[in-house]
Amino acid sequence: MASPNSIQTEQSTREMIEILLFSLGGAEVFGLNVFKIREVTELMPVTQVPGQQGAMNGVISLRGQVMPVVNLGEAIGMSAGLPNKKLIISEFASRSVAFEVFSVDKIIRVPWSDVQPPQRFERQEGYVFGTVMLQGGALVSLVDIESVCQRVLPEGEEGKINTGFELAAKPPVFFVDDSMVARRKIGEVLDTMGLHHAHAVNGVEAEAKLLQLAEHADETHRSLRDEVSLILVDEEMPVMDGCTLTRKLKSDPRFKNIPFVMYSSLTSEENARRGLEAGVNIYVKKFDSASLSRAIGELLTHA
Repeated sequence: MASPNSIQTEQSTREMIEILLFSLGGAEVFGLNVFKIREVTELMPVTQVPGQQGAMNGVISLRGQVMPVVNLGEAIGMSAGLPNKKLIISEFASRSVAFEVFSVDKIIRVPWSDVQPPQRFERQEGYVFGTVMLQGGALVSLVDIESVCQRVLPEGEEGKINTGFELAAKPPVFFVDDSMVARRKIGEVLDTMGLHHAHAVNGVEAEAKLLQLAEHADETHRSLRDEVSLILVDEEMPVMDGCTLTRKLKSDPRFKNIPFVMYSSLTSEENARRGLEAGVNIYVKKFDSASLSRAIGELLTHA
């Protein structure tokens, strides 16, 4: 049996995020989740491609892999007009993208609870998913690179939403995600599958709303399964990450029989292990419409 100290260490590791700090040439400090970074390298010659526009600068071939190059400052409207010097090679959702930035600083490690939601105008723009205050008062804006790519890169081929399930008359599906782009995408999947749904924009809000549903079920002497049929949880969220939210809800007996799906653009086995250990039924490593609809259909048809 694991000792209390080892359990505490494991839980604290789960609730930390490592952030690469970088600059776009101005006074602002930006950050990226280290889990989404493959490497950092010097700027290299870029090959132009037909139809490229805006912040997409072309493509590069790195270690035998061809990937698009995005000027991150231009993409989020924060370019200082200085020549970029570094490339951050990012991997997420089974794709690789090279982001041009001015300079790279260091990696910091902070609790997810220190990651605060962005200001309202930043959230509406969809380029920042959270902020962290450094010692000394500097504010780090954490860039939502999925949202950036959604806006500046051509859409890739996505699998078809699976509608071949008998899902009629199911209670609503509840999902939580801090990204507007992801919430819109999930809503489209659920609408296509003919499922009613409700959502929250972060883990704290999700916990409050779901506990309200549980209390309402208790007051009306109903099963919680009559209120919510399935819970979809984003792994990476400010204030309260998906693993923490899942563990807290699964510790409540009322949620014992509610199926959970956790999804992420992070494809490592370690992330999947953490999600499954937190109590989710299925961990979706490739966050696309086909994978998500397949997981939803599988759980609801066996409910």
